[in-house]
Amino acid sequence: MKADRLLEISRRLDERFGRPDRCAHETDPVRNLILTILSQNTTDRNRDRAFASLMERFPTLPRLAAAAPAAVEEAIRVGGLARTKASSILSALSRMKRERGAHTLEHLREMPLAEARAYLTSFPGVGVKTANVQLLFSFGKEAFPVDTHILRVTKRLGLVPATADLAKAALLLEPHVPPGEHMPLHLNLIRLGREICRPGRPLHAECPLLPVCPEGAREMRAKNRAAR
Repeated sequence: MKADRLLEISRRLDERFGRPDRCAHETDPVRNLILTILSQNTTDRNRDRAFASLMERFPTLPRLAAAAPAAVEEAIRVGGLARTKASSILSALSRMKRERGAHTLEHLREMPLAEARAYLTSFPGVGVKTANVQLLFSFGKEAFPVDTHILRVTKRLGLVPATADLAKAALLLEPHVPPGEHMPLHLNLIRLGREICRPGRPLHAECPLLPVCPEGAREMRAKNRAAR
């Protein structure tokens, strides 16, 4: 039943926003991992500025891996949490070189999804959301990243418990997302959360998911009763 609801939700979002077929993530797995680490607790704009600054300062992965932590921090400062993110990036690059002999994650391509996610989340600073972004956009695996927008929307839809965090929601939703829907549903739920299903004063009357949203239906009924 949850799979049917998610398919209906994805269809309604496609009708409103169009069906996204790609995302602005880096396609190179290692650079995408760096970009995703930089995206934590910041805006897309500041993430992109930090990434551009980092790549301008250290245009190759070997040069970045050999950089002093303070220099990496300086390059990414605009994205916030510079010390923590610099440490995570340098630690990941060092481990790749030590384990694989190169700065590569290509071995994840043939790994089962759960095994690949467990490997990525064993890196410092890489949680389930970061790993799922990497697995979905770099390797085309059917992972389902959940950010704060998706968490809010899916709680309002009653798809995950009110107490769920990002990681719990992702692991609860992922097995039920129909094949081929992981990327478009992920991107369109984020757009819905930014534009319509906002944290405060969601625009229920404009929402394409209102017919399938218990919270939206309750609030609209309450609003209509108050208006009488």
